[in-house]
Amino acid sequence: MRNIIYILAFIFILSSCRNEKKLNGTWISAYMYDTKEDKEVSGLGGFPFNKVTTYDNGVFLTKEFRFDTYENERTGKFKLKGNKFILADNEDYLLEEIEVGNDSLIISNLNFYSRVYRKLNDSLKSKSTDFKFTGKKFIRNYRKWTDTIHFINDSVYVSSAWKNGDLDLMWERINHNGFDILFTDIYVPFVIKSKVRNEIYVSTFGSIKEDYTLKEID
Repeated sequence: MRNIIYILAFIFILSSCRNEKKLNGTWISAYMYDTKEDKEVSGLGGFPFNKVTTYDNGVFLTKEFRFDTYENERTGKFKLKGNKFILADNEDYLLEEIEVGNDSLIISNLNFYSRVYRKLNDSLKSKSTDFKFTGKKFIRNYRKWTDTIHFINDSVYVSSAWKNGDLDLMWERINHNGFDILFTDIYVPFVIKSKVRNEIYVSTFGSIKEDYTLKEID
């Protein structure tokens, strides 16, 4: 009986170590779904889900859309205990359950939502970052939607297709671990890859990776 316990403990520790290694890298938000009902609730809108996290051998760095949360950037140490996070060696502080795949990460709160992330390949790191959005207009495509967007200033944009009641639509461009990322209200994050003349090439991540363009107009 004691040998079985030792074997199970070894398997448990080995699984945690493997998951920590698989977790290394940068992960971007894809969509979320209701944990109890097991259905997607945010792939495009509803509640915007803009977040990116890099895990590096027991250290994490998270960046969220600054208009969604007060503490939009966090870093700290962690380890995995089975399928649960432990922060800063605090055995009593267990976060949500996680499921790590080769290119997908699911973080679940059993009473609320499950959030799905996709792993970013280094090939998606931006090759041209010396351009600005502020003051410019673009035609933006995403799935079956197309809208014209105008970046009014460094935080507000307007859309020809989407409104947010009487509130402004907000945006933020960040660089995270070499990735050039555009957060906007309503949409999921856009990973900016390159700019050629008046077209910006971007990718989004839902159930699959999808490629689009932002075309600058007068």
